[in-house]
This record gives sequence, structure tokens and C-alpha cells, in this order.
Amino acid sequence: MSWLIITVLAYFFLAAASLFDRYFLAGPIPNPKVYTFNIAVLGFFVCLFIIPFGINLPIISLLILGLGTGLVRVLAILFLAKSIAKGEISRVVPAIGGLLPIFTFLLFYFFQPKSQGEIFDFSQIAAFILLILGSVLFSLKKNYADFFNFKNLKYIIIASFLWALTFFFSKTVFLKTNFLSGIFLILFGGGLGAIGFLLFPQSRKDIFCQKVTHKIPLLFLFGQTLAGLGVAFQYYAVFIAKSSQVPLINALEGTRYVFLLFFVFLLSLWKPYLLKEEMKGAVLFQKILAILLIGAGLALVAL
Repeated sequence: MSWLIITVLAYFFLAAASLFDRYFLAGPIPNPKVYTFNIAVLGFFVCLFIIPFGINLPIISLLILGLGTGLVRVLAILFLAKSIAKGEISRVVPAIGGLLPIFTFLLFYFFQPKSQGEIFDFSQIAAFILLILGSVLFSLKKNYADFFNFKNLKYIIIASFLWALTFFFSKTVFLKTNFLSGIFLILFGGGLGAIGFLLFPQSRKDIFCQKVTHKIPLLFLFGQTLAGLGVAFQYYAVFIAKSSQVPLINALEGTRYVFLLFFVFLLSLWKPYLLKEEMKGAVLFQKILAILLIGAGLALVAL
């Protein structure tokens, strides 16, 4: 199965998981630190189940890089959670998706080994641009000046850069070890990041004072199961793709927004107030145009 098909599958599951992210951050678990801690702890327990399938611990330098990648990933999740908690999910996630591939491209362009070859050919550049334009168009609001205000974008910019670092470091790890060992190191590093939250008194208080009803664990586990499938597919796509194709994997997040828009549309028909999304008039036309740009970019990548 090609990295392209795997990537699209990844974003289908991640789009569904995004709805659960917004639900928890807007209601039962409004504190981004608490939500990130729970995700990191769950990832740590998942990595323990990988051990029986065979883990080859790499050299010390790569071990440190793998664990560090997990720590950076936890920070990326934290700032993503902060962004989602403060904005409309169908705008925040695409905004990050528009910046993420640019940061990833720059990292691979300036820091990848020259033996990995050129970043893109002409058709890939065209696809890259179309996918990013589609993502950005998804994110724009009527008040463009307000949207581009750094105060509104700061968490989005930070999250995008941290995710780009995560993918760059992950590919570096995967180039030198097998898939399961790489995932184990990243998730284990995330578990260490969760422990880091407990070092701060206020974070520790927030985590242990979080009220839990009988519905929260089941919904959280279901949402994280979807997210886990998405992450597994996404990292496997990074594993089998060339270094020069990783920025395209990030740019293909545009397909995630198509799935997300579809899910949000269905939910808005059921209960319009749930996600507080704008789904009509000029805004809907804007998002349809974004879908067309993303579709054109996807077609170029596929061909």
C-alpha cells in the first residue's frame, strides 16, 4: 500500500478524532494541560504493549533523539489543544495544516542529508501550493485583519512549528531503526513529558482535581482509539515515504479538513449549537472552494 493511501486513511481517522478533541476541550476537560496529560499517559501505556512484538533499542544518540521527539510531540499536542479550546475547530486545524508543511519543508530543505535528493519536482511543487492554499482558505474569517493578528495566531504558529519538528525528528529516527522501535521511543518520550506536567504544582492540582463522570473515560478512549489509528497510519506513511515526501504528507492534511467539514456538517444538521461552526452562505462557499483546491492538489500527488 502506498504512502499516499495510508496518509489519506490517517487523516480520515484524525478528522473524526478532532471532533472528540473539541467536545472535551469545550466541556468535560476544558484545561489543555489536563487533556494533553491524559493523551500522553495513554500513549505511554500503548507503547508498553508494543514491547512483546520486538523492540530494538538503538544507539544512545538515537535513543535520546527518539525520546526527545516524544517530548516535542507532547508540547505540540498541548499547543494544538490550546488552539482548539480557543477557536473553531474547522478553522484552527486547517490553519495549523497550512503552516505545518511550510515549516516541514524548510526543515527538510536545510537539514536533510544531501544524499536524500531534491525536495520536490515541478508537479509536487504545484500540488504542495494547492494543498496549502486550500488549507489556508479553510481558515480565513470575514475579518481577515483580526484573523492574522499575532495574538490570535500565536498558539497556531507554535503548534505548527512543534509538529514540524516532530515529523522531522521522527523521519530521522525511522531512517535508522524499524517502525515499531521508532514508535515505542516516541510514545515513551511522550510518557516522560506527562511526568513533566506533574513537576508543576498548579498543573498537578488541575490534573488530580479534574472531575470525572462515568461517560468521560469511555468517550475519551473511543476518541483516542480513532486518534491512535490516525497517528499509526500517519507515522507509517512517514516511515515508508522518502524524506522529500514528508512535507507532502503534511500538506495532505487538507484531506483531513474535507473529512472534518463533512463530519461537522452532519453534526450541525443534528444539533447546530454543538460545535458553533459557520456552515452556510459565503463561509460554506469558501470552504467548498477550499475543497476544490485540495482535491486538485491531491490529484496531482496521485498522478
